[in-house]
Amino acid sequence: MKKPIYKRWWFWVILVIVLMVIAGSAGGGGSSSKSGSASGKKVAVADFSAMSEADSVQWGKDHNLTVNTKKQYSSTVVEGGFVSQSVKAGKKVYEGSSVTLVYSKGPKPTAEQRNALAKAKTYSDTMYMSKQGIYDQLTSEYGEQFPADAAQYAVDHLQADYNANALKKAKTYQSDMHMSKQAIYDQLTSSYGEKFTASEAQYAVDHLDD
Repeated sequence: MKKPIYKRWWFWVILVIVLMVIAGSAGGGGSSSKSGSASGKKVAVADFSAMSEADSVQWGKDHNLTVNTKKQYSSTVVEGGFVSQSVKAGKKVYEGSSVTLVYSKGPKPTAEQRNALAKAKTYSDTMYMSKQGIYDQLTSEYGEQFPADAAQYAVDHLQADYNANALKKAKTYQSDMHMSKQAIYDQLTSSYGEKFTASEAQYAVDHLDD
């Protein structure tokens, strides 16, 4: 009497081989599917040198591309100017791809400029001075004695909220010196006083406690 086929050793060997082939085919199918999803619609990359940084980022959103931006020092491109893009204009890439744009920070600052900026930040953060007041203090022969170009670099690159500075000064005049709003406004805008702009001084007195 013959053994049933499932009791024969070669049956199980063949079955194992068949199962391995099926498993391998299933894995290959998954890989093919992933490749297919990556081969979607292509987009021709724009010439970002003709756009502003904000417009470039918006263009990426409109065309389903991620536009990353970064800044670096450049001795040949003015501050804020376009330097380069990681993918050449006109080249087609898949939707969802990333493009990196580089913009100029201007020439690398000198030691004098860096020091002037650090001083300017201190005056803004601790003494709540106006932009003009900081510049004058940086260049004064009785103050910091920085050269004009270093002082100008400092106030141009200082990230300060001068409305907030004016308000803090105004609150000091109101609480410590009991000055009227009109007197505070005059002191804030005076060329012999705080040297804030008219709009900064007006913001300050408008936000004082009644």
